[in-house]
Parts: sequence; C-alpha cells; structure tokens
Amino acid sequence: MPLLTMTNVQKRFGSLSVLNGIDMSVEVGQVVAIIGPSGSGKSTLLRVINGLEPIQGGDIVVDGISMASGRGLHEIRKHVGMVFQQFNLFSHLTVGGNVMLAQKLVLGRGKADAEKRGRELLAKVGLEEKWDAYPSQLSGGQQQRVAIARALAMDPRIMLFDEATSALDPELVGEVLGVMRSLANSGMTMLVVTHEMNFAREVADRVLFMDQGRILADGTPDEVVAQPKDARVQQFMRRLTER
Repeated sequence: MPLLTMTNVQKRFGSLSVLNGIDMSVEVGQVVAIIGPSGSGKSTLLRVINGLEPIQGGDIVVDGISMASGRGLHEIRKHVGMVFQQFNLFSHLTVGGNVMLAQKLVLGRGKADAEKRGRELLAKVGLEEKWDAYPSQLSGGQQQRVAIARALAMDPRIMLFDEATSALDPELVGEVLGVMRSLANSGMTMLVVTHEMNFAREVADRVLFMDQGRILADGTPDEVVAQPKDARVQQFMRRLTER
C-alpha cells in the first residue's frame, strides 16, 4: 500500500479552482520533487495533504487513514511533518523550547523524553550547541534547520517541504539542502516543492511538473527535468536555463 494516495482531489478558493482532479501516490521512502511555475498549485498541494486547507472533492489517504473519515484529519496530521518557506519559530522560546513544545502538547511526551529527542534531532541537523539560543541569534539557514528538527520531532511518516530554501540568502541554501539530502538518504518519505533543479536531479526518485492545478508530468528526474516530452514542461525548463 502506498504511504500517500490522492484520488481526484479538488481544491477551490471561491470560484478559483486551484487543484483540478489530482491523482497521485507516493511509496514509502520515495523522494518526490514538485516543480512548476508560480501559481500552479504546488504549495496548495502540500497544504491539503497536511490538512491546512480543506478539499472540495476527492480523497487523501495517508498511511491507510482517509481524510474523508471522521477521524482522518487529526490522525493524518500526526503522520505528516511540514517545513515552510518562512521558519515560523516562536521568538520567545529558545531553540530547545521550540523543538520540545509540540512534542509535549501533541504527543504528550514528558520534558525529559522531549528534550532527549530534541537534542538528538538538533545534532542531526548540526545545531546541538544552539539548544539555549533564541531564533534571533541564528542565521536564516540555522533557523530553517531548527524548523526541520522541530518537524522531525513529531516522528512523521512523511515530510513536506514547501520551497524551504526560497527565503534564504544563496550562501545559506546549501546547508539546508544538505540536511534534506541526509534525510532522503536515511529513507524518509519526502515531498519537496522546489526551484532547485540540481536537488531534483540528484536526490529525487520522481519529479512532478504542475501547471494550472494539474500534474502534467510524473517521472524520473531524467524524464521530466533533463529530457521532458511534454511541450509545456519543455518551455518551463527552457526558460529556467535562459535566466
């Protein structure tokens, strides 16, 4: 059974249709890069998977749990971690406090267990020494790595990254992509909305190309990025190389 299945998913904002019949599935351990022009529905796709936006049709099933079922949304959120463009750290809490908070409130972990898990994950992203620092004392890249550790602290089955490097200075992008590469290599199931084509080529098992709320291409990085057959994908890739 796929870890994630989307069947004829529809999403509208008023009269504006943003997702138009999305059908896709993701297997355990797959890394899927999602590319396409601005406004194509990429971020909305991630937000509906995490239950941040309701859908108007179809169904989303995560780890065997249907969003359409009565208990679906709450249970699905336990299985899905998400990292946004902005870091969204609580400025009044230390790094350690940020990483422990949801563990205690949502998972019901005691302080000692939450701290142990938090320190393990901060070490994984190379920031264990920042436990007592505040977000304002960190660079953008460090804040984003803390945000990744915070999401991982919930022990998700799948991680969603919504252009996690787009708000960073170019020199800080590499440190965040490095953490994401490490997660991919460890077997984490990941959906990554990105404009980093090198990351998509090197790390992703599959690449989806979206335009106007539809998936126009779904294949290996070579099939979608390097040698696309769809004319719209060819046009998009050509414009990227002309920049």
